[in-house]
Amino acid sequence: MRLFFSVLCCFILLAGCSVTVDESEIEPEEYERSLGTESVPMPIEDALYVEQTKKESIVEKLGEMFQLDWLNRKEIDAQDIQYIAFGDSLTEGVGDEYKRQGFTERLTEKLEKWPAIATVNLDNRGKKGRRSERLLELLEKGHYDKELADANLVTITMGGNDVMKIVKSDIFSLKKEMFDAERENFKNNYEQIIEKIRAQNAEVPLILIGFYNPFSIVVDETTPFEKIIEEWNNEILQLAVQDGNACFIPVDDLFHTNEDLVYHTDFFHPNAKGYERMTDRIVSAMTACGIEEMSDGLIGFEE
Repeated sequence: MRLFFSVLCCFILLAGCSVTVDESEIEPEEYERSLGTESVPMPIEDALYVEQTKKESIVEKLGEMFQLDWLNRKEIDAQDIQYIAFGDSLTEGVGDEYKRQGFTERLTEKLEKWPAIATVNLDNRGKKGRRSERLLELLEKGHYDKELADANLVTITMGGNDVMKIVKSDIFSLKKEMFDAERENFKNNYEQIIEKIRAQNAEVPLILIGFYNPFSIVVDETTPFEKIIEEWNNEILQLAVQDGNACFIPVDDLFHTNEDLVYHTDFFHPNAKGYERMTDRIVSAMTACGIEEMSDGLIGFEE
């Protein structure tokens, strides 16, 4: 798509240097005056009319050549796409003081700038407190079969509540072995989640978003949680690689501190600024991951 716009810009520049307009496109009186001598200059109104006609002709020819509605910067056959978002409170958008569903609505707005996309229909199924086992249960029951069959994009945030289940179970006697055992369950659940999605839609791009350590702003020194979160995120990364049509989006580094005020007042969820940064990371990582190629040009981002 970048190459397309580069070629398009060159074409416009060349067209501006030398443009041939069919005589039939100009009213006879204006055309006759255009053939007169320099002593009888064309009236300003007529000159503007001819120039406007030339521009309209160029735009029309560009549209025919590139199948582009140039005035709206949309491809003539631009499609409506279906975007379904699965996950926990990060997908629901908890902490977003502007009530824009966290990163999902912001991502939708950025996607709608892409020429191949007419509109994005967002279906946000995020739920605060949701763990991997619950999402898998819903998928096994076929709750989202139709939505997945029609989906052009799927995002997932999962893992934070699976970790918190261990923390809440015995906060005063936590051992890393407890998190390691639960990590295996999480990996198996997540792998089956992807399998259930693929059973309904084998080609849809999957955007697997990692999670962060919310305790990093509570204590100054490094804690065992840093290693735990890293290992859990690595499991998500490996599942993305294994799938082949998925992107892993790391976000843990965005929330190491609250120096830039990215946390909500609960010091656990992002605020609007945090979700803005999260969205920028998702867009950047999706682009680097090759989302345009993964979606056969349907999905991409303007620069």
